[in-house]
Amino acid sequence: MTESIFRFENSGDTIANRTAADLIEFNLKTSTKPDGTARLVSPSFRMNRDINFHPNPRKTGDPIQDSLLGVLDVEVAGYFVDNLNTLGPKNLFNWMIQDGTSDDFSFGRFGLDLTSFDGLLSLTPTTTVGYILYDIDVEDIEDPRGQVPFVARFYRNGEYTVVP
Repeated sequence: MTESIFRFENSGDTIANRTAADLIEFNLKTSTKPDGTARLVSPSFRMNRDINFHPNPRKTGDPIQDSLLGVLDVEVAGYFVDNLNTLGPKNLFNWMIQDGTSDDFSFGRFGLDLTSFDGLLSLTPTTTVGYILYDIDVEDIEDPRGQVPFVARFYRNGEYTVVP
């Protein structure tokens, strides 16, 4: 499968039936959705716990201090080529002003298909888990001309399972 960022609306949605407005595919030389201009540079993730810092750090922690995972934050960085014609920034813009959830995907309607970290961050939204797009940075730089760098940030919402 192609590395991608995608958005679902209804429970019957699949990656295969996503339109150009709901999918950004990366690193393909042939015409892809939305237009074959997206390049993936560096996916990364950050995890943190909801913790209550104790004023005496040499004491044994208690269950309140050693809480559960707070947030899994995923950052997808890349760029679009052909700055005058690429549709990728338009998709990101529209995704940010539209709802991050839907009736069928109340935990998040975004998914990622990434081979980085052996697919650890890949996720197809379901009724119990999904990604929510919460932040984007997009630039139109002068040199090298024609490239539009972007960073899209997601947080995972819903169930977590331990990776074997």
